[in-house]
Amino acid sequence: MPSVVIPAHNEANGIERCLRAVLADEVPGLVVVVVANACSDETAARARTFGGRVQVVETQQGGKTNAMNLGERHLREQGLDVFPRLFLDGDIELAPGTLRALVQAASVAEPRVVAATPDFDTSACSLPVRLYYAAERFNPYHLSGAPNGSGTYCVNAGGRIRWGEFPEVLADDGFVERLFSASERATVPASARVRVPRTIAALRRVAARVRLGTAELDRISPLRPDQRGAGGTFGAVASRLAPNPLRWPALVVWTWLKLIERLESRKVAGKRGADRWQQDASSRA
Repeated sequence: MPSVVIPAHNEANGIERCLRAVLADEVPGLVVVVVANACSDETAARARTFGGRVQVVETQQGGKTNAMNLGERHLREQGLDVFPRLFLDGDIELAPGTLRALVQAASVAEPRVVAATPDFDTSACSLPVRLYYAAERFNPYHLSGAPNGSGTYCVNAGGRIRWGEFPEVLADDGFVERLFSASERATVPASARVRVPRTIAALRRVAARVRLGTAELDRISPLRPDQRGAGGTFGAVASRLAPNPLRWPALVVWTWLKLIERLESRKVAGKRGADRWQQDASSRA
């Protein structure tokens, strides 16, 4: 009897799409809760159009991890603390069969966290963004293990007992990743559509938040020797792109952005509250 927790801040334009994909697999006994946090749009109202198939919790307090904690508390209070449990971003659209694949992969006795394969949708993006993701798809972070940038991670009961409530961090996925060894993390072949920032300016802000979130985790939860860090990422990407001159523009844009995000992350570090999340509005238009 699996459960899905969806934190959603101003996701009115995508929450119905997200929920339709979740429910389309018709997983038996599925429990879905959407936590609309600090929303100024119709996120909660649109989630409620699914009736009893989706439970909706609202809070005026922002923050993704706060929303996930509220969602899990709600499940416990309702006697629905069931697993495996998928944590799903409210702007993600699972491909048919993905939820079933995640639940099946996590339904093992050993602690396990699994994620879908990210499918980066750049169809509405500017050329620089498309070039960036033409390179980013070779980033080892997205190719194996979990979480992996797909906006999904599914844990079983044995894995979930490794932490209490989520701490107030930017990178909840990175926090979870550091609780599992490499052999306990896996990516399933089924995909999740990730609508990426449409403009290079929006992408820079999001990339800066990701870098800041990683630095934050490095201070409170250092990587163990068997866990992956950012080291070697440039070499892995460059080795796939450099031999083909047609891919050089993608490598240039990707490298430039990785350098720029270091500077941008310093600006994000000075922000407080919801501003720290640097939510991308361009892909939610």
